Parts: sequence; structure tokens; C-alpha cells
Amino acid sequence: TVTEQGTAIGNKVDNTTLETDYYTKTQVDDFQQVYFVIDSIEQLKQQTLQDFGPIYGRLKGAADIAIDAVLPTDPVFTRGTQAYAARGGRFAA
Repeated sequence: TVTEQGTAIGNKVDNTTLETDYYTKTQVDDFQQVYFVIDSIEQLKQQTLQDFGPIYGRLKGAADIAIDAVLPTDPVFTRGTQAYAARGGRFAA
């Protein structure tokens, strides 16, 4: 995790719903503004091996979740400052 003066820059939230992960926007070539925390590799394996059909059905037409959003239902481990992103991320001058 990137830190600035000892403060986490991105939020860390519990990976409790695959739907939240699926619809949260990401930027693959930079540090993320929200990190989804898993309990174990086994948990990740179980989530990714399930049938995604019902999830796609529930999310059809749903709006994307903002890249920096923390939902009211998200258990938050740490809340980051978002300072890196506010400065423009890797494109900052």
C-alpha cells in the first residue's frame, strides 16, 4: 500500500460482495483508490469459481460504482486520504 507520511492513500474495504468488486471502476495502470481485502486465497478461489450468470443478471443495467466510492454497506478497514489521486496520480506534474 502506498503511504504518504504514514497515512494510507487508498481505502481498504472487506471483499464481502462480488457484485461490489465487479461494478467498481478501476484504473489498471495506477494505484487503486479502493482495495478489496480478502481473508485467503481460498476465499478468492471460491468467489471466482462460482457461476457468474446470476450475478450478471442482478447487475444488468446497474450503474458503475465510482473508483473512489466506499458504500455504506462496506466494512472499512482503513480509509485513505485519496491525496495521490487528487494530485492526478501517476500523471501528476
